[in-house]
Amino acid sequence: MQTRLHTVRAVRDLGGDSYALEVDGPIPPSRPGQFYMLRTEHRWPVMLPRPFSIYDRAEDGSFCSFLIKAVGPGTRALVDQKPGERVHLTGPLGQPYSSEFDDPVCIAGGVGLAPFLLLARERAAQGKSPLRLLFGGRNRPSLAGMEDFAGISRLSASTDDGSYGFHGRVTALLEAQLDRGEIEKGAVVFCCGPDPMMHAVAKVCEARGLRCFLSLETYMACGYGVCNGCSVAVQGPRFKGWPYSKTCTEGPVYESCELRHEGH
Repeated sequence: MQTRLHTVRAVRDLGGDSYALEVDGPIPPSRPGQFYMLRTEHRWPVMLPRPFSIYDRAEDGSFCSFLIKAVGPGTRALVDQKPGERVHLTGPLGQPYSSEFDDPVCIAGGVGLAPFLLLARERAAQGKSPLRLLFGGRNRPSLAGMEDFAGISRLSASTDDGSYGFHGRVTALLEAQLDRGEIEKGAVVFCCGPDPMMHAVAKVCEARGLRCFLSLETYMACGYGVCNGCSVAVQGPRFKGWPYSKTCTEGPVYESCELRHEGH
């Protein structure tokens, strides 16, 4: 982990009030699912930096990008940066998606798409089959970043309003592909998106006997285990009896069966 000032090279408008913030390197080696804490060099309007999954990275580390949806003063300050201005990056942080699974089914909702572009590029560079990706949103504008996966993924999109792709939620698309045999029994799912969507995906996977790994979008203050603000209730041998886990250090990726719902 390191903290550096990086120069903004571009801010790409992806539509739906989502942007790819591109910054110059050097960017240390980073794995799909890891994240960085970001804040602007000047005029940062909130107290704490904001966590973002790394979206893209040049193979030589000469640049990287972050997929950001402008929803508040912090995210708006980041996407309002101009080329030549600078941002603080702290990272890479957190535990990535496991590399032990050869052909996962990746499921994304909205800006939960962010962890999967690096994985798609890795597979393409290794000569493997294109990444399997199910991408859902409320409508066509909410499928921001989809074009970046052209040629390096087997992408199926869904929209709640039917304006693009499959008409329905991404969980319904998942079940339809399972019913048609397009996703085999015993497949492993990697998922990232809004909490309700991930909860629904995990329920489908549990019912269908699929292992499911979730990248949590937990609120964070420090990003490296000092403040305890991102703790989630957990269970299982990985945590050696501890009932809570720091998302920033032991996550953000957890297997769904490791997450414990309070009150159960």
